[in-house]
Amino acid sequence: MWDNVRRIKGSSVLKSLVKIVLGLSVLMLFWWLFALSVEAVRHIPFPTPDAVLMRLVSLLSGESVYDTSIFAHFIVSLKRWLIAYSIAVFFGITLGAVCGFFEKTYAIALHVGTVLQMMPGLAWIPFAMILFGIGERATLFMIAMSAFPLIFMHTALALHSIPAQTFSMAKMMNLSSFRLFFTVIMPLCALPILTGLRLGLAIGWRVLIAAEMVVGSSVGLGYTIIQSRWSLDFEVAFISIGLICAVGIVAEKWGFRVLETMILKRVGNG
Repeated sequence: MWDNVRRIKGSSVLKSLVKIVLGLSVLMLFWWLFALSVEAVRHIPFPTPDAVLMRLVSLLSGESVYDTSIFAHFIVSLKRWLIAYSIAVFFGITLGAVCGFFEKTYAIALHVGTVLQMMPGLAWIPFAMILFGIGERATLFMIAMSAFPLIFMHTALALHSIPAQTFSMAKMMNLSSFRLFFTVIMPLCALPILTGLRLGLAIGWRVLIAAEMVVGSSVGLGYTIIQSRWSLDFEVAFISIGLICAVGIVAEKWGFRVLETMILKRVGNG
């Protein structure tokens, strides 16, 4: 039995690796063709995959990027993102839960959340600069305010959509608050809230890069991208974009997808 399980898992891993290799191969092919087309039409050099890869090796070997290592740029951006996202998660879930439970607050929260959700991430720049000036706190504010509405709205909608009969039945069964939360509320709300967390995280990451470009950060992946424009060092820009995409892929495939699978198994749909 265990041998069969191992074979199935091994086959699944192999298939995943083949898909990744094929996907990367197709991407590299299109990249090469696009670079050659740009050079042929516009007569200007376009970074090719091998040039970007060689530059990445140099950066990983110790070459600095605007007086800082690529590791430092990456870690600083990741730290900003995690701090601001944690703030957005705390307030989004807390306020969303409060507003979702109470009918009077829910109607108001729905309108407020919709307005906040409609605001583009860069629209928070003037608010960030007025409240915090230029620097770290302004960047964190922009990320948190961009991620917050989606987490807040999905939490409020998830809790508000629980039928009133569910709580009546729980009361009749004398369920404690602890059991009510883990056996009724969480299974019903986990997936919608996870969707809000997933969307909020993605938007927060994108806004982080824009915020680092605009509000005066001197270290970070957004900073390297904006500086590469002035220095015409587009290989660094491509490397920074690649690192940004890599974080998104890791968060999605090894973060939220794993959580989603666990939740589905927990509620009996996996």
